[in-house]
Amino acid sequence: MGGTGGLAPGLDLRDALVACATVGHARVTSAIATDVLRRLRTEIERGPFRPFGESFGEVRQQIDGYDVPVPASGFSALTALCRDLRDAVRSQGRDVRGLASWAPNEVGVAHYIPGSIGITPHKDGKWYRRMVVVATVYGRAPFAICGSRDPRDIVERWIVGPGDLVLMRGPGLASARDGRPFHLVEGPRRGERLSLGIRMSARPPSG
Repeated sequence: MGGTGGLAPGLDLRDALVACATVGHARVTSAIATDVLRRLRTEIERGPFRPFGESFGEVRQQIDGYDVPVPASGFSALTALCRDLRDAVRSQGRDVRGLASWAPNEVGVAHYIPGSIGITPHKDGKWYRRMVVVATVYGRAPFAICGSRDPRDIVERWIVGPGDLVLMRGPGLASARDGRPFHLVEGPRRGERLSLGIRMSARPPSG
């Protein structure tokens, strides 16, 4: 599976999808083709970046970015990646309750600069159903799954790099009422980092 709209040819997501459903998270390395990463970078860097607020509730962040509803004109590479990922997840995750109809309809673009705090432990919104996939377009930085809001309460920690995916459980996956993991992302040690939060949003459109 994969290779038609952005995923690496022959990509096998089956074990990661089962892990996401059972333990709440999984990582897949080198999941996006290199030429697709280049197209994504060119396309996304033309977008309307804006600074995000530095705090909401107990969470602190230093990020800029924007959201893209998909499919979206002007974002052909991003739209194709979401379509390819949807098809791979539905096919390879058909035995996991909730994935047969997973359909990402929104992508959150996030840009991190060196020395930023990134974003402290948090859960993604309840309106992001079944699964959230975080894809790194360029740059490297620590990404950790946490057991609580305490940043020292690390369950698993990776250095994510270009083409890597992190899968996280959302409400409705494998009949879980919630199941969202706390997670944090640090700013890159060197250079910048651009990531995509690919999600199935049940939140009504703003405006």
